[in-house]
Amino acid sequence: MSEEPKLCSIVPLMQAAEFASLRGHPSAIGAFNVNFYAQAQGILEGLYKAEAPGIIQASRGANKFQGGADKIQVMVLKAIKDMKITLPLALHLDHGDTKSAKDCVDNGFSSVMIDASKLDEIQNIEVTKEIVDYAHPKGVSVEGEYGKLAGVEEDVAYGKTTYADPRFVPVFFDRSKVDALAVAYGTSHGPNKGKTDALNVGIVTDSYAGIKANHQNLDHFLVGHGSSTVPRELVQEINQYGGSLKGTSGIPDYMIKAAIKEGIRKVNIDTDLRLGITATLRKYLNDHPDVDKKSEILSVIKKVFTGETPAKDKDGNPVDSGSLVDPRSYLEPVVKMDPQLLRENYRSFKDEAFIEVMTLVKNRIAEHVKSLAIMFGSAGLL
Repeated sequence: MSEEPKLCSIVPLMQAAEFASLRGHPSAIGAFNVNFYAQAQGILEGLYKAEAPGIIQASRGANKFQGGADKIQVMVLKAIKDMKITLPLALHLDHGDTKSAKDCVDNGFSSVMIDASKLDEIQNIEVTKEIVDYAHPKGVSVEGEYGKLAGVEEDVAYGKTTYADPRFVPVFFDRSKVDALAVAYGTSHGPNKGKTDALNVGIVTDSYAGIKANHQNLDHFLVGHGSSTVPRELVQEINQYGGSLKGTSGIPDYMIKAAIKEGIRKVNIDTDLRLGITATLRKYLNDHPDVDKKSEILSVIKKVFTGETPAKDKDGNPVDSGSLVDPRSYLEPVVKMDPQLLRENYRSFKDEAFIEVMTLVKNRIAEHVKSLAIMFGSAGLL
């Protein structure tokens, strides 16, 4: 009987990145969002190829999509076990509230994020510490957020960025006892990140200098959210096969590297994976126009892309099919068919086209995750 996979908190992973950085090798751990089984396997394969520790994270929306935090946890553990590889991995809640954070602590997540950044600094610390006090006794690490990022993250929409005050970062760590802190320095969520002159890496520099001066840097870490690179070739591929994405932009590689060099130890990636999945599905459906005759599963996905089935966002609001990026919008009909189709190993289903396209998705994600791990400096940290 094979040993059950074990998850760890994010602390030892980021400690490895911090020690590497102190030795002159700037490093951060990649944190990659997941919604379904093939995506989880792609992340795992990419990390394995890069010999990098990593963080798989699920948002409240992902947990809802799969029917609960417990379903996500079982799915991720199954993907790890099926791949028969051993990696230092954390399963992390991304942008949680008090309820979802406690739910994930109780359902096998090894780390959670509590995002109370909409509150004032004192209230933010109080709410964050409540989750720390709940999670730490169970061995679960906690991430908070300070400042506000622009863009849309799940069910939270922000306007302008409110930058973190570096002078307050060590205070936030000291009072909340949180393990990691996402500091707002100008990155933003989604595929439309705007001008890069909004980035102020100096905030990272000064924040890290503050926690280092207070001897906090070996067990307290800075996090960069909204850091997807939004590769131009993925946007072009999506538009080539029926998409209509406009005005997209990402964070340039050199800026991510600069932030890591200045003290970021965890980098969040979601949009890049969404774009890769969407590009793969659009191309496959274009190259296989009769797929609806061969695969019932892909037939219901195709109908969303063609507009025959109205596309909806996470809140159930109508979405133009050409602007689809979030895979949950076009995979929701598959969940309604049978929730297990996206929770179990796709190779176990008797649908060759579905197996083929999920394999393509897995491979594409793996290559991108590997390249990002190399860029983040976490490749080889094993």
